[in-house]
Amino acid sequence: MNMIDWLRSRNWSNIVLWSIYLALLGVLLPHTAWAFAQFEPVQWTWLGWIAAIAFEGAIAAFTWKLKQNIERTPRHKSHWLRFRRRYLNIYSLGLLVAIGVSSLANWAHSVEFGQTFAVFGTYSIHPLAYTIAFGAILPACSLLFARILADIQDNEAEVNTDLLEARQTIRELRTELTTTRQQLTRTEDAARFMLELQAEDKARRILAAAHQWPQLSQAILAQIVNVSPGYVSQVLKSSDEEAES
Repeated sequence: MNMIDWLRSRNWSNIVLWSIYLALLGVLLPHTAWAFAQFEPVQWTWLGWIAAIAFEGAIAAFTWKLKQNIERTPRHKSHWLRFRRRYLNIYSLGLLVAIGVSSLANWAHSVEFGQTFAVFGTYSIHPLAYTIAFGAILPACSLLFARILADIQDNEAEVNTDLLEARQTIRELRTELTTTRQQLTRTEDAARFMLELQAEDKARRILAAAHQWPQLSQAILAQIVNVSPGYVSQVLKSSDEEAES
């Protein structure tokens, strides 16, 4: 595949959305690091960055896993069952926990460093609206992006019920065909054995009986084929010598 074909095969809308989403997490990262650093000694403030990277990275990771879970979940006639299998799982729980921590961190940052806007005084808007709009709302936007990214393949993941039933029917027909072929093979083998057992050539009858019932003694084989035990021994010995040569 050349470069042009490779570029055409990429899902660019998906790539752009993921780039925007990761950029948003990057914007939240310093605020989250600041919040975690408030609980550490001055010489350990670098731990705040590690914690922030872990939590913001967890948001991206859980979003990815939730998206994969949605893609793997087939369409169900029950909307509640489809919703439960797609969203009520450990990935959604982890995403909500990580986003909750990030939201608190960014809200605390906006309260700590936020400045008064003239528009709030002019229109008597409570400062809480400011801190929520420019602090805690950023991780909420992250949750929105998670939902959008998870929905990119949503329609493709919803396999048509008729198609599922058709595939099931095909699998059942293939199984039935395989069983029929096996039965025909066994029938052909049985018919071939009966012909060999009734052949005029006594040696053929002996070899057929010995192949069908290898556990029987030569004396019993002689009675089945109606020949002497010595002749059975002679025929089997000659057959073994031919096989070895």
